[in-house]
Amino acid sequence: MREYSAIWDTGATNSVITQQVVDELGLAPTGIAMVRTAADDAPRPVEAFLVNMMLPNSVGVSGLRVSKGALATQTQVLIGMDIIGQGDFAVTNLAGKTTFTFRMPSIERIDFTAGTASAPLPNPKARAGRNDPCPCGSGRKYKRCHLAKDLASSN
Repeated sequence: MREYSAIWDTGATNSVITQQVVDELGLAPTGIAMVRTAADDAPRPVEAFLVNMMLPNSVGVSGLRVSKGALATQTQVLIGMDIIGQGDFAVTNLAGKTTFTFRMPSIERIDFTAGTASAPLPNPKARAGRNDPCPCGSGRKYKRCHLAKDLASSN
């Protein structure tokens, strides 16, 4: 088993490997795939291969048909919706720490907006007038809620 750098691309219908992967693994083409990239005006033929792929979280895909293509930077594998669409994935950013997670197969619907009302985000640059409603959403006037705290913190 070899490790390769990959990019997760929800805009790609299918997964892609580079010539480097083909050469290092000694893969033989299984056919031709017609592909269209953002740079192409029309579909074009490229070699297709069957591969087994293991993601870092030990999620594996066997007998995956991929096409050969050139990828940007030092990336050798592009993971497309042919894999992504078989599972659940989410990106969160709690406390400024970005977390990406994926599981396969899909086992439940995840909807961050279902059944929750999100409060408006405070705008730190907006200044409320003394008699305006407090931006914290308490319903109280700004002067009776956060004005004194805001003045103290700005000094």
